[in-house]
This record gives sequence, structure tokens and C-alpha cells, in this order.
Amino acid sequence: MDATKTRTAYGAWPSPITADMVAGRAVRFGMLRAEGEVLYWTESRPRENGRMTVMRTRPEASPRDMTPAPYSARSRVHEYGGGEFLTVNGAVYFVNGEDQNIHVGTVGGVVPLTSVKYYRFADLAYDRLRRRLIAVAERHGTSGAADPKNMLTEIPLDGKARGYVTPIIDGSDFYAFPRLSSDGKRLAWVEWDLPGMPWDESRLMVAEVESTGRLGAITHVAGGNGSSVFQPEWGSDGRLFFIDDRTGWGNLYSWDGQDTVAVAPREAEFGLPLWALGTRTYTEVSEGRLFACFFETGMAKTALIEPGAKDPVNVLDLGLRDVSQPTFAGASVFAYATTDHSARALVRIGISEEVIAPHVIRPSLDAPLNPGDISEGRLVTIERRYGAPVHALYYAPMNRSHMGLKGEAPPMIVTAHGGPTGMADRGLKPRTQYWTSRGFAVLDVDYAGSWGYGRQYRDLLNGNWGVRDVEDVIEAAEAVADRGLADMERLAISGSSAGGFTVLCALAFADVFKAGVSSYGVGDLDQLLRETHKFEAGYLYQLTGTSVGETDRIFSARSPVLHAEGINVPMMFFQGTDDKVVPPEQSRVMVEKLKARGVPVGYMEFEGEGHGFRSPHVVKTALLAEHAFYARVFKLRPPEALPPITLFNEDRLP
Repeated sequence: MDATKTRTAYGAWPSPITADMVAGRAVRFGMLRAEGEVLYWTESRPRENGRMTVMRTRPEASPRDMTPAPYSARSRVHEYGGGEFLTVNGAVYFVNGEDQNIHVGTVGGVVPLTSVKYYRFADLAYDRLRRRLIAVAERHGTSGAADPKNMLTEIPLDGKARGYVTPIIDGSDFYAFPRLSSDGKRLAWVEWDLPGMPWDESRLMVAEVESTGRLGAITHVAGGNGSSVFQPEWGSDGRLFFIDDRTGWGNLYSWDGQDTVAVAPREAEFGLPLWALGTRTYTEVSEGRLFACFFETGMAKTALIEPGAKDPVNVLDLGLRDVSQPTFAGASVFAYATTDHSARALVRIGISEEVIAPHVIRPSLDAPLNPGDISEGRLVTIERRYGAPVHALYYAPMNRSHMGLKGEAPPMIVTAHGGPTGMADRGLKPRTQYWTSRGFAVLDVDYAGSWGYGRQYRDLLNGNWGVRDVEDVIEAAEAVADRGLADMERLAISGSSAGGFTVLCALAFADVFKAGVSSYGVGDLDQLLRETHKFEAGYLYQLTGTSVGETDRIFSARSPVLHAEGINVPMMFFQGTDDKVVPPEQSRVMVEKLKARGVPVGYMEFEGEGHGFRSPHVVKTALLAEHAFYARVFKLRPPEALPPITLFNEDRLP
């Protein structure tokens, strides 16, 4: 026993980690790029309703805002956006969130480049020889089309045609990663078609670029036939690097115009699910030499890759738990990274004769946490009663001044990530620490279908969404509780979007959890299919193992809204009114059904919020309401004052 700590009931510990720290003082990062030694990135302004701005800095200089209010650098292509800016000779070409047009930011101010209706842009590339941008574009609302039309477009930067948008290739359902070779003679891109998602099957294409800018002969380099490709990048020696999962693992390859070679064969995942455009996991640091991020045995790792070497993968021991958007500038790699004790930050990693330990350039959290209040995520693997194991990150209650009562196990919040093709975040998350520092355990489950464990594990969810994910969160929760790490009578499950669907199914079809929280969760599969956007139009068929016109039986069996009678524990719902992915009606109907049956249920709807809350005020309000919900359901006595919440049928609480 630690004699310096006071024994206090789990879930009722005083904590220095406030809701303001989680919501109002945590910066969200977006893209990260470099031009020469100048670094550019996007970050949110929590006090400006989450506005995203492009920042610029150079060595020994203070960061400068290149896109002042009211501009917000945010794309909405595929609804999830990404790829929101590009730098050209010190100018920032960015997609403005309000009108989705491309604007130009310089030290002198911001001016528009395009002025078109119905278009959205993302993932920009610069054609130096022809002074034009090449961009992924999505055209909406014309010719009575039910779906937007996706294409690659050119946009001249000079002359009478400046800002004029012209398609250069279309025909596939989706495009990503337009990348020009340094001599401007070849254009690479990734394309895919419905009903697939980009991680199911996609194709890497390369076209000859004529002097006029038109595309000539096109070569299918990789992908297709059941494999997917990710992040093509031209190397300084003219080779094309890319990631391909043809072996079941997303590995690095190179193409020299004729032959494709595996750069670093390994049972590891170098790619990422392409929810947001412009995502990247590697960068060239010298001719043919790469700095790469990857996942292996559930852990995030970094390495220097030496193509052609006997042992091409030199794994780096940098103490990082997650690394993204690596970009080389000068003699350093810049990236976003977390550790066990620090939230996501923009860091610099020196790359020369020796690799220099990461140095924080820009933290996302302006108040460092005391190490004694930080719970480190521990990867646990639970052997299921049948089939493949399930992986999860367990966070134990942790507080520098308090420990639990003798003989007591902590309440535990089991979280189901979104996607469902996604994974639990690695490294410190302020939201998780909010709970663990108050005496809750948190179990973040990488259920079957999660990224980072190879294609075989990812494909386990195909046809089984609402079944296998539910089995996995239950088996993981029970296994952890059986080890004495959580109280079986105080297990809550929480999730958003696809994770909210797992929450609702787990409560409707099993009786393990004692409370549930769904944030913009899917309740009605049929409604989701009717109202979903083009990018995910085929996703639901794959996840449920159905096809067009043959969904009734499976959708009826798995839609929580049709099985609300199975939910008998208290629930809390959070929803945005402007959610285009999971419309508010999904939550409203579930709430009314539970309310009518006498189940204790709360509902909070936030005006103007979409799929994922952005306003710091809303994030804070929802977090405090969730805390108040757990306190009421589990009869906790937190030392802090929590806001009042409305629970219908509160008198039915056990």
C-alpha cells in the first residue's frame, strides 16, 4: 500500500484533470506539410468554435497564422474531409470550410482562387511546369444526380483561366492521392469503386502527362483483385513508393516504371484506413531512405527504412505511442505523436548520423499533467472461447493522492471505437485520463474488424457487424473483470457513431453492461442505408453480409431500434442536429422507445453540431453530463459539483 495516498471510493476521487482541459484547452491537429525548411500545419481554435487555421513556422521563428478568422481550413469531400491545404512558394492554398472553395493565404491576406457552386475540393497537388493545381473534387447537386460525381481536376493559378475548374479524369467512383513526379511528366493517383471502401480494394494508377497537361497513356501499377493501396509518393530518384496489402499486411513497395519490389516485407501494418484524405505514414528523408510509422503486434512503432539493405527496417526506440503525418524538413522529421505521459503534440525528430529524441514544437494540451495522475494504457489480449483473440487497451484508475477502498473493484467504462474500421488511439488521451484520475477503469477495445492487426483480423467483421464486435466487447469486459480489475456490477459501455451501434447492440442483445452511453450512434440500419452518403454507400452491405434488395432479414435482426425491448439498463444519448452521417432521428426514436417502456434514459441534442462534436462548449457539456449520468446510475459521490441532467423514468433506477 502507498502510505501517501488516501483510500477513497473508486469513482469519487478528486481530480485536477478538468472538463475544460479536455474540451476547451485541447487543440486538434490536421494536416502537416513542409516546403524547404518552412513547416505548415492545421490546428483548431477551441475558443473560436473549433475553427481550423493553417500555421507556419521556420527554425527559430514563432508560428504565424496564415488563415485568420473567419476562414477555416476544412474540406468536406467524402464528408470526412482531410487534404485541406497545400503550400506553393510560401503561399497557402486551402479549402475554406464555409464555401468549400479554394482560397490563397499569404502574408498580405487571403484571396479566393475558385468561385464555384456545388464543388468540394481536397488533396491538392502542384504542377510546377504548368502553374496549376491538381485536386480531388466532388461535384454536388447538378443534373438531378442523387450522388456527387468524383474526379480529378485542374485549376490554373495564372492568366485568364485562373481559378477555372476542369476535370482531367473521371469514371471511377472515388479518387485520392494525386501526386506528380518531380519532372512533371507522370501523375500517380489512387482510385476505387462502389461498393468497396478504399481499404477493401483500390487501384494505383500512373498516367503520362502531355505538355498540354492532358493525361496520356495510363498504367495500372498495383492494387485491385482484392488488394488495396495507400499513399503513393514519388522518390527523389524517380521511383514511386506506395503501400499495398496484397500479402494481408499493408507493406511498403516501390515501382521503377516496370518492376514492383517489396521494400520492407514484415507482418506489420504501414497503412491507415483512408477516412480522411491526405493521410500519410511515411516520408523520404534522403534518396530512397524513408522514415515510416507502422503497427506491429498492436503497438505503434517508427523505423528508418533502407531499401535494398539486408535488414531494411531499423526500428527506433523513441518512446512514442502513436505517430502520424511524418514530414521531412531540413535535417528533421516533423510529426504528430503521443507518449504514455503526453497528449498529441507536434514534435521534431532529428535525422542525421544519429536519431535525436523527439522535441515538442507544439503541444495540443496547454497544461501538462502530473505523472502521478496519468494511467498508462496496457495492451491486453483476451483469448476468446472460439476464434481469433480480441485486443484491448486497459487503463487502470490512477491518482497521485487517492487509491481505492480495500476489497473494492473500480467501475469500468468499456469503449467501442468508431469506424468500425478504426482502432483505439494509442498514447495519452485527456478524455481517458479524466475518467481514470477519478477512479474509473477504462477498457478501449480493438474488436474484430479493427485496424493494425492485418487484413485477416480486419475482415472478421465483414458480415458480422452487430454480432462479432458485440461478442468481443463483452468477452474483453468479462475477462478484465474476472481478473479483479473492474467491478462486474458497475460496467458501462460507451461509443460514438459505429461505436454507438455496438453499444446499442450490446445492451439490446446481452445483459452484461449496467449502463450505456451512445453518441450519435446507429440505431436503425435501414434508415442508415437510405440516408447514407456516397462514400459509405456500399459499406453497410459489406459489414452486414447483405446485398441490394436483400437486407430485410439481417437488418431486422440487428437494428437496435427494433429490439429496444431488450434494453433494460439506464442509457444516455448525445446527438447533433446537423449530423448528415447518422441523422438525429436515429437517436430520437431510440429515446422515445426506451422512455415509453419505463427505462431510465437521458437525451441531449446540440444545435448546429454534426457527426462528431467540435464546439468546446458542447464537448464539455456532454462530458460533464456523462459523468453526472454515471454518478447517478452507480450511486457515486464525486467531490465536484456536476450539472443537473434530466433522466426520464429516473424513479426506475435500481
